[in-house]
Amino acid sequence: MAESLIRNYKGIIKFSLIKHEQNGGLSVARNTGIKDSNGEYIYFLDSDDEITENCISSLIALVEKYPGVDIVQGNVCQYPKEENDRYELKGKLPEFISGNKKIKKIHSMHLPVNAWNKLISNKFITNNNLFFKPGIIHEDFHWLFFMIKSVKSFAFTDEYCYIRYILPDSIMRNPNLLPSISSYLTIAEDMLSNLDIDLLGEQLWRIRGLLKRQNGRIQSDEKYLSLLPRCQMLQAKSLKNCLFVSLILTDIKWTVYMIIKKILGKKLIKKIKGKLKF
Repeated sequence: MAESLIRNYKGIIKFSLIKHEQNGGLSVARNTGIKDSNGEYIYFLDSDDEITENCISSLIALVEKYPGVDIVQGNVCQYPKEENDRYELKGKLPEFISGNKKIKKIHSMHLPVNAWNKLISNKFITNNNLFFKPGIIHEDFHWLFFMIKSVKSFAFTDEYCYIRYILPDSIMRNPNLLPSISSYLTIAEDMLSNLDIDLLGEQLWRIRGLLKRQNGRIQSDEKYLSLLPRCQMLQAKSLKNCLFVSLILTDIKWTVYMIIKKILGKKLIKKIKGKLKF
């Protein structure tokens, strides 16, 4: 189909069609595209979705307005509609955010977990080694975890740029849960080995929730039980990290309490002590 469309195209855009002898999955396809690209920005489009007529021009307008921006995110129209559409941006985000820590503060609440429908700086990807992990599905979830560590500028538009179709026969709706569970365990393993000090508590909370869900899925059918030891090992590791973080935070609270006590004395400290919850 792609060859036919390119053959019949009469415009000024030059296309390059790259073929793999074997289907290595979405991550391999994207990584090949990244390595073969020579433009300043890269845009990913999933094969069962489509973009709006003004998609690229709308995103490029923000690149021109904020030169050097790492990523530009467009709005998404999803079919069929879902009650809590996690990809809907309208009114949630400012047009531009600069600074890694500022972006980290908003990403968990409002930043969609997807690589598609983002105009991404080629230099940003290659300089931070943000290639997609081969051999897994849910690769966007894995990619976002590492992307958020490095991104320094983000632009957003409420304009609809992408049309996402939820198809009953897509890989994400495969009744065989084995690839999904196995991928999520790999993702959790990589996350636990690369925690971000700025997002420590939030990341551990999310990882523990992710592993709890996989544990439930594993125990829903005996054909998945071979994955249970690995899941339980990761759950134990995440719990150990949570306890460690809890001890650090407790130590910080105690240090703050002792400093206040020394400065203010015993009378005022009684009012503060209750708020610190020792």
